Amino acid sequence: MFCTLMTLGLSADSGNVHDLNIGLGLTLNLAAAVALVWRHERPWLVLAIALAGPLFFSTDATAALIVLYAIAGSERGERLAAAAVGVFLACGVSLTYDANRTRDNSVLTIASTKPEKGAPKPEWDIALWIPWFVAAMLVAIVVGIALLKHTRTELAEAEHSRDRAHSQSHAMRDEMIRTEERTRIARDMHDTLAASLSRISLFAGALQVNGADNPEKVANTASMIRSTAHNALDDLKNIVGVLRGTAAAGTRASSHQGIDTVADLVQSARAAGLHTTLFTDLRPGDIGTVTGHVAFRVVQESLTNAQKYASDQTVRIAITGADDDGIRIDIRNTLSSQPPVVPLGSRAGLHGLSEQTRDIGGTLNAGVLGNEFVVDCWLPWYA
Repeated sequence: MFCTLMTLGLSADSGNVHDLNIGLGLTLNLAAAVALVWRHERPWLVLAIALAGPLFFSTDATAALIVLYAIAGSERGERLAAAAVGVFLACGVSLTYDANRTRDNSVLTIASTKPEKGAPKPEWDIALWIPWFVAAMLVAIVVGIALLKHTRTELAEAEHSRDRAHSQSHAMRDEMIRTEERTRIARDMHDTLAASLSRISLFAGALQVNGADNPEKVANTASMIRSTAHNALDDLKNIVGVLRGTAAAGTRASSHQGIDTVADLVQSARAAGLHTTLFTDLRPGDIGTVTGHVAFRVVQESLTNAQKYASDQTVRIAITGADDDGIRIDIRNTLSSQPPVVPLGSRAGLHGLSEQTRDIGGTLNAGVLGNEFVVDCWLPWYA
């Protein structure tokens, strides 16, 4: 409003602008000033009102520049160009009116020295292109500032989105790691429970067949059944705790399964009535925790399958290796001519072990070779 009143005052003082022109210009600029409140909601309507005054009457284009700033913050391309051209024309016309006034009534020379009182008003002759050049500069400055602010806002939003996405990706990655760990533990516990239940079944079968032979043997077998069931129950508690996210770190440590516990596994199989031989030739050195765990699982799964499908045959286990060559596990037994103790399974345990060995860079092959069932596994020394 200050710019409007100043411009209209200069026009009235110059004496070369009709009062009707001044009145209509003031009315339109007052309407534009009020309409600026809605420049973000209805920018094009407000721009039309703001352009009407300076395009047709001797008044300023300040309101039009303000609306252009708002439009430049949201529009691009042809729409922004159209708004800029309209405001450029309004500024050019307004400044041309200003250039045609006497020198002391021109905005372009508002800070120049005023003539003495009673002296004639100085005339001046300004080039026609100067008002339009100034108009172009005003439009360029307004659009440039608006675009700069919009760019900075977009950059800030992009950084915020990037930080939010980064945080979400970290959270998702942590959740995936936890899920994978729980899945791996659940799979291991499932296989451990399957092995324990298979041993219990074999112990019970032996007890049923030989129950009347030796009371001391019956007592030992019953003790092994109880011990195996107790261990299986502990494993079941572990898996429930892990899947619920409440298992303590020490719980898993107490049930360590590594290559150094394979001998205990073989001893347990022998106690269940499975004839087993074990040969180990490992050079001294620290074997990786994951490697040791997978090696234990390979032997465990192989013994479980032998108990199910070849309990009358000898299982021969050979474990050799060094830090340069990795670990080779060879497990084989002659095919049984007797029907299996349990129905044939889906080999899900061997498939799961094959995936585990691949995950750490190893290999596992299992199948019939001649008249033997052979499990051949290679694992890296440290994983």
